[in-house]
Amino acid sequence: MFSFAIGGVGFSEQARRRFALPLLGLLIAGGFAGNYFNVLLFLDIHFLFGSVFAMLALQFFGTGPGVLVAALISSYTYVLWNEPYAIVIMTAELAVVGALMERRRIGMVLADTIFWLAIGMPLAYFFYADVLRTPLSSTAIIITKQALNGIGNALLGRLIFTGFSLATRSSQVTLGETIYNLLTAFVLVPALVLLTAGGRADFTSTDSLIRTSLRQQRKNASQYMDQWAHNQKRAITHLAGLASTYSPQQMQAHLDQARLSDDNFERLGLLDHQAVFRAYSPQYDELGQSPIGKSTQGSPILTKLKQLLKPMLSEVVISRVGKPRPIVLLVAPVLNQGQFAGYVAGTLNLAEIRTFLDQGVTDHASRYTLLDKGGNVILTNYQGQTVMQPFVRGRGKLSHLDAQIDRWVPPLPANTPASERWRDSLYVTETRVGDLAEWTLILEQPVAPFQKALYDDYTRKLLMLLGILLLALALAELLSRRTLATVKNLSALTHDLPTRLSAPSNAVTWPETAVQETAELIENLKVMAQSLAEQFAQVRKANENLERKVDDRTQELRENEKKLSLILNSVDACIYLKDLQGRYLFANHSMCELTATHSSELIGCSDEDLFDAASAKLMRANDRLVLDRGETVRTEEQVVTRRGPRRVTLLSVKLPLHDKAGVIYALCAVSTDITRRKALEDEVRQLAFYDPLTLLPNRRLLDDRLGQALAASKRNGQCGALMMIDLDNFKPINDEFGHQIGDQLLAEVARRLVGCVRETDSLARFGGDEFVVMLGELSPDLASSLSQAETVAEKIRVRLAEPYLLAVNRGRGSETSVEHHCTASLGVALFTSQDADAQAIITRADRAMYRAKRGGRNLVHFGELPSSTVTPP
Repeated sequence: MFSFAIGGVGFSEQARRRFALPLLGLLIAGGFAGNYFNVLLFLDIHFLFGSVFAMLALQFFGTGPGVLVAALISSYTYVLWNEPYAIVIMTAELAVVGALMERRRIGMVLADTIFWLAIGMPLAYFFYADVLRTPLSSTAIIITKQALNGIGNALLGRLIFTGFSLATRSSQVTLGETIYNLLTAFVLVPALVLLTAGGRADFTSTDSLIRTSLRQQRKNASQYMDQWAHNQKRAITHLAGLASTYSPQQMQAHLDQARLSDDNFERLGLLDHQAVFRAYSPQYDELGQSPIGKSTQGSPILTKLKQLLKPMLSEVVISRVGKPRPIVLLVAPVLNQGQFAGYVAGTLNLAEIRTFLDQGVTDHASRYTLLDKGGNVILTNYQGQTVMQPFVRGRGKLSHLDAQIDRWVPPLPANTPASERWRDSLYVTETRVGDLAEWTLILEQPVAPFQKALYDDYTRKLLMLLGILLLALALAELLSRRTLATVKNLSALTHDLPTRLSAPSNAVTWPETAVQETAELIENLKVMAQSLAEQFAQVRKANENLERKVDDRTQELRENEKKLSLILNSVDACIYLKDLQGRYLFANHSMCELTATHSSELIGCSDEDLFDAASAKLMRANDRLVLDRGETVRTEEQVVTRRGPRRVTLLSVKLPLHDKAGVIYALCAVSTDITRRKALEDEVRQLAFYDPLTLLPNRRLLDDRLGQALAASKRNGQCGALMMIDLDNFKPINDEFGHQIGDQLLAEVARRLVGCVRETDSLARFGGDEFVVMLGELSPDLASSLSQAETVAEKIRVRLAEPYLLAVNRGRGSETSVEHHCTASLGVALFTSQDADAQAIITRADRAMYRAKRGGRNLVHFGELPSSTVTPP
């Protein structure tokens, strides 16, 4: 028969024997209930209370029975978690705590803390990280949670036993341990409650974030796919309409033109009512064979097409033209007086759709899969799926969350932590594509990145809580000892103890970060601008002086031919004479230095002997203008010498030399090395017209290009669009990390903008965190131009909203990466050939941008169209 080994005072031996087995059974049942009715922290992380009853069994019956009860209670965790290692850890916990309490006379809470720090946490790491191969983020939170859970349960079990002992006077407890446990509980319990509430709130927020993001991705993808399908159907319907009136020979040209003008069609073909090709573009397939006259009778889409007589997207099929491969078609019937007379079929190129899905839909490692009506894969970025094979997600349960979002959860394999089931789950949404819902686009958002972020965050919080708990234990031990020094001190503490414990114990001081004044930045920019202006003036003056010097020296050489050798060799310019065959007759010292050739070697050489082939060809062409036409040539020559070699820019003046009869017999040339001057001019131009941070054109160059765009619009009648882009909440990153990090962000924004537009479009930094995109050569049709501008604007908005990874210098040579989220507000102003005022266009775009900001930011807003009745989207 078991005995009350630890707290036996107050009970007779008869009472102990009478209540021992019922109490033991009650504790075991309570342990199972404590594990079943657990508290969910977040995801699949629970606080279990079964070990509370094992600790009670340890205190009532001793170490042996306590270990047995722990083994029985913890066996239920195998049902919860599908792995047996919690049984080992909990059983070892009871054995070690019991030994420390009985042999070392250590309090239960302190003994349990020693177990977890010395044995429990390393043992949990071994089981989960080494045996189960659980990811480090999951392992860390499991270990920390189990340690807090175990210490908290030991504290709760000791407090329950203390309360029972005080109520029944069945055993004696020390006042010091009671205060020690209470002080620890007042720190631990509120922290656990707040952490649990915060965990659930964070999980709810993360769930909402995933759903909102997936809904937005679904909306964007649905709009894009519908527009894409509409555009392609409109094109092929137009060809089908032409085919009803034109012959196949006449349709060949239309098919070629349509295919070449639209990259979304790889091939286009005209087939008669018997599914025989009558026209095809390109005229030959990749095997060099012509499909004309070839029959595709038996195609499953032909039967549906004859029934519906509407354009439709096909299922994924094997190509019957060229090499067999999976393709999808867009077909439209050719009708003759309402009767089926054939059809036009286009083999679709899905590269544009893949690019959109890769750039505009995927976020947090999202997956997409495009299916045909038969459920076969057309397009996917998921390695587990195969084109032209049925879409298979694998074993798991798909639950309906709301009207648009489902969640798929895989089964939990044996010996796997429950948290891994959530990590491997997916949020799923579907949307139909095509007027007849021929295709289905499936978007899947893995939970893994969100789970890792939550686990990392709560691992830090749990570790912090564990540290606070250890500190609380130390402080509680110190306070409990001090409170027992005298009865007077004990009386004073217990008289006002609730008030003392309810007061805040620390004050958190939020560090402040120093920020540079805006006026200082403006002043620095003014100083830099003034410095650039001065440098530009100096370079211009040097250029004028150099040109004047060359002119003066050239004139002096003509007037003082007899003194040529002495003067020419003292001039800091290359001066030489050539005969009619291009051979050098004379070269001064500067020319010899340039070509690294002695004067005796240079005489009689040609340009091919001294310069590379391209340079010699350029110089020979300029020489022929002088020798054949008698022209004086003033030009810049960029040449590369053979010896050295050196690449230099020469400002050359070449003129013909006449004999007494007026016949040209040679040419004289003065070539000045202006390599350094050209470099300075390029540098000045870069500083004058380009932003030094982002390397984008500045406002001055933008005004010039906008004027050119307006002039082009008047000539060709095409529309254009000006987009004003302003970063939302840009100032906080400067305030928090400094302007160097803000400059990194601006440079990254510029890089992303470059990737969003065509080479023919113009980008500019307007100032601060404002950028401008100018789209030229849009459609002459205003509605089409609006659609084109909207597509580009939305692409820019989505791209700029993607996270930024910025390098932050923490001091002392340490550098860390910070993920920053920043959106942009876009204002778009379309202009036509009727617009003449560039500033008015900029003003309209700027106003539209501010309306986007007032509308909630991260939006695209179109400005008013002064000369059109089309309403902006």
